[in-house]
Amino acid sequence: MELGASRARAETNAATRSEASPLAVVARAFSLIGWVAFGGPAAHVGLFSKVFVRDDASAVNADADAEASMKWLSRGTFAEFLALGQCLPGPTSTQMSFAIGIARAGTLGGLTSGILFQYPGLVLMSLAGAGAAEALTRPGVVARAFTAGLSAGGASLIFSAADSLARSQGGKTRTTRLLCAFSAACATYASRAWLFPSLIAFGGVATYVEAARAAAAAKTTNARDGDATSDPRDDDAEEVTRLGLSPLAGGFMILAWASALVGLGVYVSNTTYETNKELHWFEAFYRTGSIIFGGGQVVLPLLLNDVVQYDTTCSARDAVTDACAAWTKTERATSWVTEEQFFAGLALAQAAPGPLFNLSAYLGAVAARRAGVNVLVGVACAWFGLFGPGVILIFAVMPFWGRFRKWDVYKRALPGLNASAVGLVVAAAFNIAFKVRALSPFPNATTSIALICAFCAHIVKLPPGWWTLLQAPLVIVLGGLLGLFAHATDMN
Repeated sequence: MELGASRARAETNAATRSEASPLAVVARAFSLIGWVAFGGPAAHVGLFSKVFVRDDASAVNADADAEASMKWLSRGTFAEFLALGQCLPGPTSTQMSFAIGIARAGTLGGLTSGILFQYPGLVLMSLAGAGAAEALTRPGVVARAFTAGLSAGGASLIFSAADSLARSQGGKTRTTRLLCAFSAACATYASRAWLFPSLIAFGGVATYVEAARAAAAAKTTNARDGDATSDPRDDDAEEVTRLGLSPLAGGFMILAWASALVGLGVYVSNTTYETNKELHWFEAFYRTGSIIFGGGQVVLPLLLNDVVQYDTTCSARDAVTDACAAWTKTERATSWVTEEQFFAGLALAQAAPGPLFNLSAYLGAVAARRAGVNVLVGVACAWFGLFGPGVILIFAVMPFWGRFRKWDVYKRALPGLNASAVGLVVAAAFNIAFKVRALSPFPNATTSIALICAFCAHIVKLPPGWWTLLQAPLVIVLGGLLGLFAHATDMN
């Protein structure tokens, strides 16, 4: 009787899951993620991996729980999405959120997953820019302590994600381990927009050459049989059946993106800021979103240069030659935002859920308030401008990716592409950890807080299901509370 009842329950569960539409599955999976995606892009990648990547060693059986129904990606496909996001301009975690939805439910699935992932941070940062910008520029000591703890918790999530990815994708062979380490070392030393896609391309070339040599040595006509490093699998190649748009539509979107980039630049150069503020905002953010590789940390210098304008004046002259001996930079009265407002918003964006690119919503709101423009208009110009290029390109590239991922050349290069992309995540973990420690009012205590949070994020195992989604925000909150404790006990 018990066996029959168990079998009946399994059949009922399987039937229920099969009746659920792919779009409903995507909506359910992403309904909470946007609110718990703390810690920056590397942590987001780790969260996506926990929620959506199935364990290759175990198949999903008929009586699996609700968590298993969300695991529709293999590790190989997930790593390809990561490499694809790193190679395209724009925020990597945002592009992955769209790609994951596209793979499950097509274009509507991608729009659903992407919107649900973005909107919490968009709402919070817009409200902050509209009503709290002035207060954020003068935080109290308690607020600074709490923020420092939150940042330490976020850094711990990044290290947890980096470790998991490095073990699963960066350490398959000696070559991929070397590529992962090389990519991490280069990206830690220098953060340049051109460096990230260059490192990924180098990794792909390295494993392609290695696989080609192995194939030649084995004297086989089948390139995949001689590829000892890529280990291509048919199930990965066939599991993604939905690619969203058609190749024709994808090509049109790429053309539209490039045309808008050139057209906006030409038009704005022939207009003044005072007569067309909104278009100047949109063009600046759209241009930045179109040329940025590597995520939020890379975009900050370019954004700062665009939204904060300075006048440089001579403050001291040489008594003999009358040449200027010292220069002073002062913010213009027409600057879109002040430098103080920029860095205050950055601190909030790092503590808020979602991509760091949501800082654009805050900057748009502040710029609109300073210019006397409707706040919603400013938010729309900045947010859509910065996110637009990356979103357009991920939808445009997906149909082409569905074709070339089956090519032998791509399969040979894939291990190197993945290993180098993971190396960039490792570099982000170190760079952010160094920055969090440097900005903290208690650097030594911050290091200890990060270690405690890393243990809770990486070692402690919570029950499966929605607890998996709640672990990240719980770790962040723990970091904030420990920051308050460090302040109360006067730690350094």
